Amino acid sequence: MHLLKNNFLLSVLSSALLVFAFPYSGSLTPLIFVAWIPLWFVALNLQNNKRGALKFFGFAYGTMLLFNVGTTWWIWNSTQSGAIMAFATNSLLMAGGLSLAFYFFKSLHKALFLGGMSLAWISFEFFHLNWELSWPWLTMGNFFAIRTSWVQWYEYTGILGGSFWVMAVSVFGTLVLSSRKAWGAGIVVLSLLVTPWILSVAIHPANNHPKKPLQHVVLLQPNLDPFLVKFTTDPIDQLNEMVTMAKPNLTNQSLVVGPETAIQELFVESDFKTTQSYQVLAKACNDSNITVLIGASTAKIFDNKHSSASLPLPNGGFYETYNTSLFYSNDQALFIHKSKLVPGTESIPFIQWFPFLGTLTLGNGGASGSLGVENEPKVFKQGAKVYAPIICYESIYGSFVGKQCMKGAQLLVVMTNDGWWGNTPGHRQHNSFAALRAIETRKYVVRSGNTGISSVWALDGTCLNQLSYGKKGTLIAYVPLLDGYTFYAQHGDYLGWVAVIGLTLMGLWALIFRVKSRK
Repeated sequence: MHLLKNNFLLSVLSSALLVFAFPYSGSLTPLIFVAWIPLWFVALNLQNNKRGALKFFGFAYGTMLLFNVGTTWWIWNSTQSGAIMAFATNSLLMAGGLSLAFYFFKSLHKALFLGGMSLAWISFEFFHLNWELSWPWLTMGNFFAIRTSWVQWYEYTGILGGSFWVMAVSVFGTLVLSSRKAWGAGIVVLSLLVTPWILSVAIHPANNHPKKPLQHVVLLQPNLDPFLVKFTTDPIDQLNEMVTMAKPNLTNQSLVVGPETAIQELFVESDFKTTQSYQVLAKACNDSNITVLIGASTAKIFDNKHSSASLPLPNGGFYETYNTSLFYSNDQALFIHKSKLVPGTESIPFIQWFPFLGTLTLGNGGASGSLGVENEPKVFKQGAKVYAPIICYESIYGSFVGKQCMKGAQLLVVMTNDGWWGNTPGHRQHNSFAALRAIETRKYVVRSGNTGISSVWALDGTCLNQLSYGKKGTLIAYVPLLDGYTFYAQHGDYLGWVAVIGLTLMGLWALIFRVKSRK
């Protein structure tokens, strides 16, 4: 039991368990149910310490820093300064939220104390999904991306349901280990572990997969190195090569999907038909009833400043650049812009309040300032068919994708470029998150990655086929277009509000308890 009093070792142990439990950093998923217990013991050891909150922050920050570095170290391959900023800032936010909860709830009984801190964590995750420094990669619910048979109930809860599961088991597990007489808590732990598994098996749609193929999909994986090739060689040659890749696999009703920013000929959207890219697509689609959904870099011109992303033109007016999904069919082109931007590389956070930040230069082939965005999730409609375009980072936001389904999306189409990270766990983690979007929405997911992984996912989160990282080629799939929407798609991350309300009520209770104690 001496280990349970050594706060330094406990904090390191928590970080190690979190790292080894995360997908492709260890993939030992069951460890997530005990990963928080050492850190909770640090909190209990310091609960009655006069400077306990400050000391706890130090240990929690160390835990979260090791957790961030151990699971997302691959960001370094893309941007070294950005990686340092991401590790330091995200760890600060994580540890800071927990430490504030420690301070407010430290006077309560240990069960309420730990319960309050766990609600604070889930509230933080919810907040982290919905602001300009959003980085929800390490949300607890994402740990189950490679254990989809455990979490079929995500169609009702989304990933925050997984976070509640982890927090509940860890809190009651801590109560069991901290008291020899906590038999009741032990029974609760067992029930919390087993019940979600049983529920997942009960609602698993394994025997209800649609069997009639309704959409022929051709996924392109050109495998263009983003550092050495993609942004340095002729963009029209690249597009012609992708057309060549697609042609042998086309049928009369094919949907051809290209990766993020596959079209690098930056153009003003209203002038698309004057571009070489248009000529290539028009020629390829001339005698075929095929549809192309592909990533592009585009711009729009405005007479007046349109948003905080608008930049002035030399001769008057403003322009915005976008990371765009281009939908081309029957000689018509439609455009939907990426809404969820990567902080630092595609957007400058809080630029609307601090305009001078717009002079900063973005990395990864970007431009000065922030990219423009859509004001809401959108879909492409083609007759009775409805597709949800999802560009890279957007695919880790379940509520965002759910809103696309509420607008009629029948197929989720992910376009990404994960080549910035190299052959590391990053692209495998990102690919696995597609399984969670499939479960949450009960839709099929097709994914085109520039360097991979390109993949096809069934509505239960099963990967039906994939093209490995670093290979050039095409992936062919026949997938059904499914109507309807799930409870989660309809209500989004409502569990985040449950956590926030619970945290607020506990905060009021703790305040009243403090006032009464002083009297």
